[in-house]
Amino acid sequence: MIQINPREIAAQAIMEIMEEGAYNNMALRRLLRQNGAMPPKDRAMVTEIVNGTLRNLYYIDHVINQFSKTKTEKMKPWILAVMRTAVYQMYFMKVPDSAACNEGVKLVEERGLEALKGFVNGVLRTVGREKENIALPQKGTPEFLHIQYSHPLWLIKMWTAYFGYEETENLCSANNCPPDVTIRVNTLKTKKESLRKELEKLGTTVTDGRLVSSALHLKKTADIGRLKSFSEGLFHVQDESSQLAIEIMAPKKGEKILDLCAAPGGKSFTIGEKMENEGRLVCGDIYEHKIELITQGAQRLGITMIEPIQQDATEFNENYADAFDRVLVDAPCSGLGLMGKKPDIRLKKNGDEIDQLVPIQRQILENGARYVKQGGTLIYSTCTLCKKENEKNVEWFLSSHPEFITEDITEFLSKTLWQETAEKGYITLLPHKSNTDGFFIAKMKRKG
Repeated sequence: MIQINPREIAAQAIMEIMEEGAYNNMALRRLLRQNGAMPPKDRAMVTEIVNGTLRNLYYIDHVINQFSKTKTEKMKPWILAVMRTAVYQMYFMKVPDSAACNEGVKLVEERGLEALKGFVNGVLRTVGREKENIALPQKGTPEFLHIQYSHPLWLIKMWTAYFGYEETENLCSANNCPPDVTIRVNTLKTKKESLRKELEKLGTTVTDGRLVSSALHLKKTADIGRLKSFSEGLFHVQDESSQLAIEIMAPKKGEKILDLCAAPGGKSFTIGEKMENEGRLVCGDIYEHKIELITQGAQRLGITMIEPIQQDATEFNENYADAFDRVLVDAPCSGLGLMGKKPDIRLKKNGDEIDQLVPIQRQILENGARYVKQGGTLIYSTCTLCKKENEKNVEWFLSSHPEFITEDITEFLSKTLWQETAEKGYITLLPHKSNTDGFFIAKMKRKG
């Protein structure tokens, strides 16, 4: 029987993500598929090491650089990947230091780097001994949060300006906790309690959502795509923040609705379910292969009303002028609210793309406004925590479009965490407060 070393797969993934720019989820999925003979326990170990290493990378590199004469930026890619994953095991997993160290040395040797065995062994053993003696920046500074919680310094400074120091620390801490899998019950096919019982029979821990009645949070899940309930279309995976955006949109059966930036389709599916599969639902995206994802998802869920179209949302479609009761602009954004699910985001962003995204977001908002009927609703949402992309865009839009006003959305919220801004027509969901992705939702109405 072929022996597959999960630590080797994890180190390979980290090297591809950090050196070759691979996306975390795609690299993991491919490597796990290529090594499909691994037992579930080892697959879980690979996932834990990779995601955990990425979540704590600045801290891990800080530790390595304290005890290594050769700094991380000068190390060979494989050596660095092995060191990083070993330190993660030693500091954040219940793995004996000796085991993490010995296995790391083996991985170096097996790649033909015998000359560096002693270096790796020496640094890792020192790292293990000095756990209680790690020097960190002074508490109360952005630099402390940057290292302690492994978030980029520019982002720490931006969030501190927005939310204050303590709130930023809580936010960063929440981003470092692996999130639940959240699903939306397909109310066209089943009821929440029936699905809950089916999932619990498989050993899954199921809890209710906090914000949306049709949401369930899952723990102890295996490959969710292989579940019978998934293939039967009894649910789709969707964070509560996205579900809440559709609750606030409040689609009605028989209406005409446009989802301008729909792929991969989660919000469209929720809209279709809330409309009881009756009405017109147009779902656009710029990429043909993503339109296919929407089509496949709708078929699995039994939603027949969806009309997928390939369209660039920044280009106005005259055929849709004043045609829709409700329009959703879930705009392309910097994704800074997704760091819990996609830890590599924090390592690949430098803030520069934000200024490039804002004009695109505003152009899509402009077009979205022209598709809304008089008396109709426009929803603007993003999965980022950046005021330039969120509040500032809404302020700009309202100043440019006096025919639109914001709507009080407090009635859609089960908690009062966002009372003040909800009365103004928008909310910002922070992961540590809402147990969701970081998310922004604004509701605007075109005057009748």
